[in-house]
Amino acid sequence: MKKFIVSTLLLSLLLVPSLAFGQALNLNEGLAEFGQQAGLGTRELPEVIGAIVKVVLSLLGLIATVLLIIGGFMWMTSGGNEEKVGKAKQLMGAAIIGLVIVIIAYAAATFVVTQLTGVTG
Repeated sequence: MKKFIVSTLLLSLLLVPSLAFGQALNLNEGLAEFGQQAGLGTRELPEVIGAIVKVVLSLLGLIATVLLIIGGFMWMTSGGNEEKVGKAKQLMGAAIIGLVIVIIAYAAATFVVTQLTGVTG
């Protein structure tokens, strides 16, 4: 118990100066500099988040398309085996559903970003 009290006191003494000097820090200036170095420039936050969401949804759409192609390949190489055809149909159905969901999410993200920022594209 004594170690806990001593360590708590020591930790609080170490944190007090950082609280006292916290007002002198200008975090907005550092964030603006970081944003320019990262290539974000002066873009608004909803626009940046929208761009990230669009990239992620594009990758998910690519994955769904690849799964659709794999399902088609499995169907073509099944040789009439009903079990393999069933698996291929199931994979293609899931890929199509995923692709539809990604397209709807992409359209919704584009709409929201357009409404928040007024920037298209």
